[in-house]
Amino acid sequence: IATVETAKHRTFQFLDGATVPDNKLIVIASDDAFHLGILSSRIHGAWALATGGFLGVGNDPVYVKSRCFDPFPFPDVSVAQQSAIRDLAEEIDGHRKKAFEQGARLAQLYNLLERLRNGEALTGKEQALDDTALVSLLLELHRRLDDAVAAAYGWPADLPEAAILERLVALNRARAEEEARGTIRWLRLEYQAP
Repeated sequence: IATVETAKHRTFQFLDGATVPDNKLIVIASDDAFHLGILSSRIHGAWALATGGFLGVGNDPVYVKSRCFDPFPFPDVSVAQQSAIRDLAEEIDGHRKKAFEQGARLAQLYNLLERLRNGEALTGKEQALDDTALVSLLLELHRRLDDAVAAAYGWPADLPEAAILERLVALNRARAEEEARGTIRWLRLEYQAP
């Protein structure tokens, strides 16, 4: 799973294992779409924006792995919740790959997605992109993913960003206390603690 270090829109996607990432690509060593789904959620996006850095005048968010990923508290989930998040993440990843095959670029998709999310009127060119790349469907998939991730945390889906951050900080503190007592919630148990 990878994301670009500095980007207007924080997106994560699967990369082929043969890809050799350079210094501007942040790679999460997992092929599990559940992890992709959590990282692609509004909840992780709020955390990454608040804990990461900014390039320049504050317009370009930077994903700093040691601050955005390492301390991020993933939710405890049931098998059903994990499966639902995994399925939605795979659907989003597949949808974007189809759009790429039609010539769309990631930035184009997410610039349009933000305009649709904000209810802004579309230009003719933007409407044509929505018609071919189905960005409206991509927005709906992200909404469903956000709802599923919020449910995995046991939180309302419509929490304001400040409330999301308060809850994540509290959860991070609770997890740190657990780790101090010897309980570690491995993200990839089979690899990290076989």
